[in-house]
Amino acid sequence: MTKDDMATMKRLALCMILLWFANPSMAGGVGGDPGKSQDPVPEKTEETRQPEQEAPLLDNILSQMDASYRKLQSYRAEFEQESETKIFKRKRQASGRVYFLKPSEMRWDYLQPEEREVYLSGERIQIYLPGRNQVIEQTLTDAMPGVAPARLFMGVEELVGSFSVSADCAAEDVENAYCLRLTPKKNKAISVEEILLWVGKKDFLPLRTESRDVLGNRTTISFLKGETNIPLKEELFQFQVPPGVEVISNTF
Repeated sequence: MTKDDMATMKRLALCMILLWFANPSMAGGVGGDPGKSQDPVPEKTEETRQPEQEAPLLDNILSQMDASYRKLQSYRAEFEQESETKIFKRKRQASGRVYFLKPSEMRWDYLQPEEREVYLSGERIQIYLPGRNQVIEQTLTDAMPGVAPARLFMGVEELVGSFSVSADCAAEDVENAYCLRLTPKKNKAISVEEILLWVGKKDFLPLRTESRDVLGNRTTISFLKGETNIPLKEELFQFQVPPGVEVISNTF
């Protein structure tokens, strides 16, 4: 195998792992019956995307969000994630904890079904896979999962700078929440095409996100037991590559 072949294989492996971060069902697990077809989800039309008459104006929601996040210094919560891979017709659940520290540090600890650590810092993402003895290092893009909550915690200006935002999605299935539709302004080969974000009506903290990528895969993350402005040490967000672990670095 030539050096070029090895480099190509590493790029493919990186693509798969980043997709796996967004949709753990790519990595296996028990899902739906592959032999059964599923009814396609009808695409939303302009008529079905009309905002509710009682919904507040988008500017008002963003203004309230901005006031809330200006006061935010740190955040910790549990999360539950459900991922559906369209091509394999599989669903898989994952859960863990998420941490945020201003100005731009975020960490996701996946505890079930397989341990993973994901670090977002500035324009960099690191994914530590202990079971594979690998670390993935990648330039951060707004089309990656987990980035929308990070941009949200950094303030509304950061959010609207990265996403086109509208309030044309329904929020009936999430109690006491507003729903926003986020579309990344910059899409790349591995991209989330659209993100729905539900924020609480009282504290404007994220309650749930639902993302859809270019392949039709969906990932839903629910945030539970959120705590704000609690002491978090900077060391929690600093990752050191363990000895003997393979490091795969690339950009697209």
